Amino acid sequence: MGALAERGAILRWVVGLIFGLPIAIVLGLNLSFQLPGKAPVPDPAATVGYFAYGSNMNDRYFTRVRGIDRAQSRMAALADYAVTFDLDGMPPLEPAFANLKTAPGAMAYGVYHRLREDEFARIIGSEGDAYAIRDVTVTFQDGSTAQARTLISKPDLVTPALPSRRYLNYMHEAALHYEMPPEVVERYDPAQGAYFPVLSECFGALIQTAVWVFART
Repeated sequence: MGALAERGAILRWVVGLIFGLPIAIVLGLNLSFQLPGKAPVPDPAATVGYFAYGSNMNDRYFTRVRGIDRAQSRMAALADYAVTFDLDGMPPLEPAFANLKTAPGAMAYGVYHRLREDEFARIIGSEGDAYAIRDVTVTFQDGSTAQARTLISKPDLVTPALPSRRYLNYMHEAALHYEMPPEVVERYDPAQGAYFPVLSECFGALIQTAVWVFART
């Protein structure tokens, strides 16, 4: 009887380890994602300008989740383009992701990151083949300009959809941090995003963990 009880205890311990360890890793990683973004570090090899307009605008997401090092980050605007949400996600929890579309007279606001070439290559690798690289000229708050690369994809959705609250929260946080125009901050209000209690938190944690792993392999 004692041997059976001991084997049962060992089995419970093994099962607990199998299920508990991944959960602990996911929780631990997602707690670390709440830390402030890593500060830019001057780097003479950082010669690539990257214009981010979705979750990659966010310092926490960019440096903690994706693990990208940057030499500089500042708010920038791209004339004759608009940010839209016409890339299909994983509805209903993650209905859509950000994209750029040409829009004469419009202005797309985002963040200009200055990176090393290898860091930009990591972004391309983790974003997938759906995006095309486009060379653009962005304008900063002081009126100066810079050449940058940005990623644009063919739209999946005929009618753009609102992203998840998680996704909008990253964009909203970045819009506030980089002092984007009030209408941009309002547009990215996370309260309007798709949200399902508990499910959204769990799914979001899994997505961010997957991105963290994929960005480092």
